[in-house]
Amino acid sequence: MNFKKLLGERKHLILIGITEPIEALIAQAEGYKAAYISGAALSTKLGFLDEGLISLEKMAQVVSDIRKVSDLPLLVDCDTGLLTEENQSAEMHPVNDALPAIAHTMMHLLWGAGANAVQIEDQVPAKKRCGHLSGKELISMNDMFWKIKMLAHWKKNEDQVIVARTDARAAEGLDGAIFRAHRYINAGADAIFPEALEALEEFKEFRRQVPTIPLVANLAEHGKTPPMCAEALFEAGYQMVLIPATIFRMELLTFLGALKEIKGFNSLNRSIFDGRLISRTELNKFIKKHSKIYLPVRQAGKKKKTAD
Repeated sequence: MNFKKLLGERKHLILIGITEPIEALIAQAEGYKAAYISGAALSTKLGFLDEGLISLEKMAQVVSDIRKVSDLPLLVDCDTGLLTEENQSAEMHPVNDALPAIAHTMMHLLWGAGANAVQIEDQVPAKKRCGHLSGKELISMNDMFWKIKMLAHWKKNEDQVIVARTDARAAEGLDGAIFRAHRYINAGADAIFPEALEALEEFKEFRRQVPTIPLVANLAEHGKTPPMCAEALFEAGYQMVLIPATIFRMELLTFLGALKEIKGFNSLNRSIFDGRLISRTELNKFIKKHSKIYLPVRQAGKKKKTAD
């Protein structure tokens, strides 16, 4: 299912952050209708801070790998605009005369890899940082307008979605974020993502002032946004809620705990006997049941059974 159709059919979407094919399979098996390829989670997995260091080739490869096993609709985090490794090494700035070519290359590779939607933000690329840290700097509204315009121009079809994220709440206040949102809608954004709002009432006010387009909210833990549940954001009028990296950080703590157990006991028997390990048989059955790679085998089995 394409992302725009999904938005038209469902009022409430929770998008879990993923970076690997097996995570897509698990999310899909658990009934999630879409997922978010989180730049923050992928950066951490690569040993980077969330500073816009992911290359276009790397992100396209992640999307392509997921597509080999799953058709789960994907929203792809493009930070301030993903550059090729060649352009990154040249420290090319996305907002300049090269923008049309850069936008074309980015969208060609991401749409081709199987992205259904992309997210772009209005921070200064060279100073990009996590949306929930202080000290963020923004590009001009006009520069972001043309960035969105170029991305929208290179859509392969109208089913693909451009999500415009604004980090203006910290630098220009809520009114500044709202003003930018309307400008970004005029540029061709299909959804707006106001990052790091600081109270539920701010989310509600943003929706009151930006009433006609799908909105995205971010439930990033330990950030500027206070703890709240997705249901409260849905009731405030937000259609998509991201949980971008929480589960991945839980996985890291599990990994650390396993290393400490090995170091202390020279085995993982405690974790194994406590039921904290999926068996090899269960994992193999799960993959064969849910991965697209094995779909022809399943279909052949069904046909053979019917013929008998």
